[in-house]
Amino acid sequence: MSIVGSEPVAVAVKASSKDETPYTLAAEVEESDQEHHGRADYLAGRSRVKRQWYQWYADSDTPAERKLLLKMDLLILSYAFLGFWTKYIDNGNLTNAYVSGMKEDLGFYGNQLVQLQTIYNVAYTVFMIPLTLLAAKYRFVIPACDFMWGVFTLLQYRANSFAELAAYRFLVGAFESTFFTSIHYVLGSWYRSDELGRRAGIFYISTGLGMMSTGFMASGVIRHLDGVNGLPGWRWLFIVCAISTFPVAIFGFIFFPSTPDKTKSWFLSEEEKKLARLRMARIGGKPPTGFSGWKTIQRFFGRWHFWALVFFQLPWQFSSSASTNGAYTLWIKSLKEYSTYRVNLLSTINPGVGIFFVWFYSFLSDALQTRMPIIVGQCLFQFAIQFAFVIWDSPKAYKWAAVSTGYAQVAVSPLVFSWANEICREDAEERAFVIASMLAISCAFNAWIPILVWPTTKAPEYHKGYIFSQVNILLFAVTTFALWWWDRRDQ
Repeated sequence: MSIVGSEPVAVAVKASSKDETPYTLAAEVEESDQEHHGRADYLAGRSRVKRQWYQWYADSDTPAERKLLLKMDLLILSYAFLGFWTKYIDNGNLTNAYVSGMKEDLGFYGNQLVQLQTIYNVAYTVFMIPLTLLAAKYRFVIPACDFMWGVFTLLQYRANSFAELAAYRFLVGAFESTFFTSIHYVLGSWYRSDELGRRAGIFYISTGLGMMSTGFMASGVIRHLDGVNGLPGWRWLFIVCAISTFPVAIFGFIFFPSTPDKTKSWFLSEEEKKLARLRMARIGGKPPTGFSGWKTIQRFFGRWHFWALVFFQLPWQFSSSASTNGAYTLWIKSLKEYSTYRVNLLSTINPGVGIFFVWFYSFLSDALQTRMPIIVGQCLFQFAIQFAFVIWDSPKAYKWAAVSTGYAQVAVSPLVFSWANEICREDAEERAFVIASMLAISCAFNAWIPILVWPTTKAPEYHKGYIFSQVNILLFAVTTFALWWWDRRDQ
């Protein structure tokens, strides 16, 4: 059966040896499709595909492809969404716990909050690349890490000292490190370029919902569970987060299909698995071929992909830090106009509005089938709106506008990693390595830079932090132009 077009087409598939996989049959697929449709432009991996922004399927998708896409969405996106949702509940929980009594109970009157964030980032950075490469090879690495992440998230409730909580945060960071990059690797292994942006966007919406959920959850927990069984509300935050994690990990063991080259999913027929592999073969996608020592490393570093994409990711990470490090929440608390319950509730505004931006940018990128103008436009918007905090005496309404829309800078993340997936499509090991390296290297810098520019003792003004963010917004726009030029040159 053909993998494009509106009618089925017979394709002869022959394996001449054990080493030949369906991914090696791209030439046969291309020849069959061109003969039937004359659509050579469609067969190019990133050429334009006929689709309106609101269409979930392309006009050229066959009924078999549409059925496969529906199954893929249910199996992959449901687990990816739920898994990252729980991760972001925990990320927000630390700040919510800090402003809900942990600071006073554990005597955190110095820079302990930013130090805990740094310890988490160190583990996240160190373990990210090896665990992502391991997840590209073995099917159950992602849900297994998910389960262990839940264990150490739970143990945080019993912490009675900085050292104990720091140990738990280190292990939470280690087991969380593989999830984001591995999910992007999996998405790039199943979906075409015109399908990838919206899926990555739906996956990333879970971050906004997670941050919103932690605000709502913190408000509810502090209100209803504070003092239950002798535990203060901030300890219950970690317990409730862990309880929501274990079912998601079990769901992943059962339903998550991994990648087309090694999937054993009971919910996909053999014909559908073959179709998924052929779809990737047609756009140049290849399965992992294994590492060959130094030659593989030379291959990674010998191309422009690694260098350009890492320097593309770095300024984005720093330009969106105000939304991810709790700076806005601490500003809201500093107003001294709201109760702890109200502060936690108001902290949901930033990610709540951000959900719209994630959805809008992701679907727009698939419709335009380009990412550069969207990212540059967002940078200009963020640069203008965030001056509310650079100029500290600006009107309160201006600051609330910046808080409400600040997550829009975070919202371009699906575009960043989808672009990396496309650029590295033809080398599976490089794709896993580059995607993991992008985040790992930015996290390596993020492990110590916040201590210098976002110290907790400087809250809520963070003058150096906001200036640093503004500089990186401009740098991110420049690196976007550079990446666009290199990518067009290769095409």
